[in-house]
Formats: sequence, structure tokens, C-alpha cells
Amino acid sequence: MDKNEIKNILNIAKQRFLENDAFLFVAEANERSITHKFAEYLRDIFGCNWHIDCEYNRYGTGSKKIIEEIEQIVGKDTTTSETKTKTVFPDIIIHKRGQNGPNLLVIEAKKDATETERRKDKKNY
Repeated sequence: MDKNEIKNILNIAKQRFLENDAFLFVAEANERSITHKFAEYLRDIFGCNWHIDCEYNRYGTGSKKIIEEIEQIVGKDTTTSETKTKTVFPDIIIHKRGQNGPNLLVIEAKKDATETERRKDKKNY
């Protein structure tokens, strides 16, 4: 499946979502409610060839984690770098469960986000 096919599917799912469930925005529903409903539309389009999961935290049979390098200031003119691991929970992921292969698509949704939050989310995925 290429990028254009995925974009078309996302547009169809978005159109269906907005036609049927825009009330979730009016009602100020939480992000999980919105992404769950959007994932249902994706599932209708993708069928059973892919798994569509919300808040999924597995990579194969282990935890889905990212490792970030953190710079810590030790003294006036010295710094050290450390790594920190954190578990990742993508809002929606389109993948094959139980496989360590690449994901088809990962969606991180934000109702309201600052530019700093958006950059951080992009870095994490």
C-alpha cells in the first residue's frame, strides 16, 4: 500500500467521521473517545487485513518503547548524556499484531496542542 492510498483512506475516514460524529467535538469529548470512533471508520475501510488499535503499547510480544537521549548539566562547563526509555501508547496504530515489522501508520491525535508538543510527538514516532 503506498502513501497516496493511505491518504485516500484517511480522507474517506475523516469525511465519514465528520458526517456522523462531529458532535464529539461540539460535546468536547475526550481525545480517546474521538480517536476510538475514528479508528472504527478506519477499520471499516481496511477490513481485516490490518489490525487497527487505540492506545496499543506492544511491539511484537514486548512493550513498545522509545529511547531518548537526555542531556544533563553536571557542572558549570560539563554535561553528560544519558538515555531514558519510555513506553509509547500511540492513539491509533495500523499494524500487524505480534510482529516486529514496520507499522503501516501511527496516528497521534491532539485536540489542542502547542507547537512544542507537536514536535515532541513527531520525534517520538
